Amino acid sequence: METADHSAREAPSALTIRWARFAPTRRNLWLVFGVWAAISIATSAVMYAAALTGASGIMIGGDFSAFFIAANAAAEGAAANIYTVADFQARLNAAFPGRDDLTLSWQYPPTYFLMVAAFAGLPYLLGFSIFSAATAGAYAALIRKEIKGNLLFFAVIASPAAFIALTSGQNGFLTAALLLLAASDPKRRPIIAGVAAGLLTVKPHLGLLIPIAYLAAGCWRAIAVAALTAAGLAALSLIAYGAEPWLAFFASITEVNDRVSTGLMPLAKMATPYSAALYAGLPEWPARAFHLICGIGAAAAVWRVWRRVDDAGLRAAALIAGVFLIAPYGFYYELIILGLPVAVVVMRALETGWLKYEQWMLAGLWLLSLSTPMFADTRAGISTGFVIVLLVFVLTMRRALARG
Repeated sequence: METADHSAREAPSALTIRWARFAPTRRNLWLVFGVWAAISIATSAVMYAAALTGASGIMIGGDFSAFFIAANAAAEGAAANIYTVADFQARLNAAFPGRDDLTLSWQYPPTYFLMVAAFAGLPYLLGFSIFSAATAGAYAALIRKEIKGNLLFFAVIASPAAFIALTSGQNGFLTAALLLLAASDPKRRPIIAGVAAGLLTVKPHLGLLIPIAYLAAGCWRAIAVAALTAAGLAALSLIAYGAEPWLAFFASITEVNDRVSTGLMPLAKMATPYSAALYAGLPEWPARAFHLICGIGAAAAVWRVWRRVDDAGLRAAALIAGVFLIAPYGFYYELIILGLPVAVVVMRALETGWLKYEQWMLAGLWLLSLSTPMFADTRAGISTGFVIVLLVFVLTMRRALARG
């Protein structure tokens, strides 16, 4: 009787959760990433079809409208005019009547006109399709060379960050590709790395750690190539558009900073220390101090890694992981930049074993990336993007500093 009672007590309940079924096996990971990819593709297809047929007010790749306006303004000889918010907004309203939600401004240096010039005169959706296919394809091709294993590659290109980068119409894939090339072993590939670093001056705030890394590792040829590329790009823009756009650009820099500090920019969508501090409710100067501390810390960590660590993959990961900690501003659609650091951490873990809490932190990254805000939020709160940036930086630096 005692044996029967004991057996009854040990019998599994119908409500018992078999946690082993949810272990991160290859099969389960393929299933998770596959389901998310299917959802992303289906959502994108429906939104694109609705926009193409005019069946709804949905605008695919809304931020691409800024590039679309800039390309056409530059072709008309009005490149300098669009640095004025009122002029740029008027052009948006004329090109997309009834779209009062497009409250964008033009903040790029004149060199970026060279990169969007080909879209002048094209229909909006065609231009967006070409831009997205070219930049996403370039990023996928480049990161595929850096990642070992189909599952890990699929996890990166099927991530929520990739979905946001694709549907937002922004240039996250472009900057991610340039950063990847600039960070990938400039000692052995100084021309490729230097050209990529020079081209990244179209978004200079994302490349602030590159000279620190190059100097730490003594990548003198890459530094020279980067300087020549940047100078050549600037010279081409002067020849093509004149000096007026440059004067307008420098005059607008203060205005951009004011838009961030006063909350006119969507702080909830940003991922830097400064924006996170402002979003949490801190006054401007404490927020600036917090950003300065984070930036100095990131620069020091990158310097040490590039000075002492021989692993080219970890050096590239450390540089890219620190980008948002020093950049004055950066948005959620650029988080795809962090795909390489995460992939490198996973690859080194599979080679040498997992560090404590690594798997939990990676799982947290995935869940947090699903909650990235898609719409502006004027309330104070915790910046999801900044938490993601911190997690990736800690994961990467734990790996890198353990090697040097």
